[in-house]
Amino acid sequence: MSGIEEHYRSVAGYRTHFVVAGEGPPLVLVHGVGGSLISYQRNIAELAAAARVYALDLPGHGLSPAPDAAYRVEEGGAFVRAFVEEVCGEPANLVGLSAGGLMCALAAAEQPQLARRLVLVSSAGFGRNVSWPLRMLTLPLVDRFVETPTPEQVRGALERQVYDPAAITPELVDAVYQVWRQPGNRRAFLRSLRSNITLLGVRRWRRHLRIASKLALPVLIVWGKNDRTIPVRHAHRAVKRVAGARLHVFERCGHMPPFEQAAEFNRLVAEFLG
Repeated sequence: MSGIEEHYRSVAGYRTHFVVAGEGPPLVLVHGVGGSLISYQRNIAELAAAARVYALDLPGHGLSPAPDAAYRVEEGGAFVRAFVEEVCGEPANLVGLSAGGLMCALAAAEQPQLARRLVLVSSAGFGRNVSWPLRMLTLPLVDRFVETPTPEQVRGALERQVYDPAAITPELVDAVYQVWRQPGNRRAFLRSLRSNITLLGVRRWRRHLRIASKLALPVLIVWGKNDRTIPVRHAHRAVKRVAGARLHVFERCGHMPPFEQAAEFNRLVAEFLG
């Protein structure tokens, strides 16, 4: 992707991989548990037309090394705050996908002066429910299967995230597979899941919902109607609990609106931020 700069930098004491593109108000894109900045591959260049876009790999994800950490979403929220302070150097607009949405919400609630506007995409934090495949991965016996991934596992995981499996290209499978093979990546993924999910569902969700309900900045909530990871009813609960929040639900879309509905997603976000 031309015009996109790649960086490694210490953030909150963690060596962090991120990319930067464009000029203007800072816009930080945060992926979810087990993801990477690849989640935003169809958005970075387009959103950079009116913003300085930062797409990061959270610690233990993507090309960022995996520290010995608990990987709780609360720690992720603190990391997002540190990224805005140390890298952006000024208040930023935040876009968070899945658990990354909850991290951004926690960051904005903890230090409101760091966040201008907030986009929550298929966000965790609004209920207990999460897909059974993720719940099953919290069981101890799955470790050896998860830590030695195959391209077939990658494709299966990606296809569960989208409405139309045909959207998952061989190029995307290969890119994600290369990330999954990074040292410590899958172990960090399992630890992230177990710190935030049990067989019963999402941990500490009531506390997270109370915090999200206190957000006092412009919020856009985006969801896929056919999300099998976090049900769309959480979106309708969220828009009732977050004062003044706007809601957009994509038809024929799963858990990855920035990828599946990229053009319309980019338009919505640019309009909201502009």
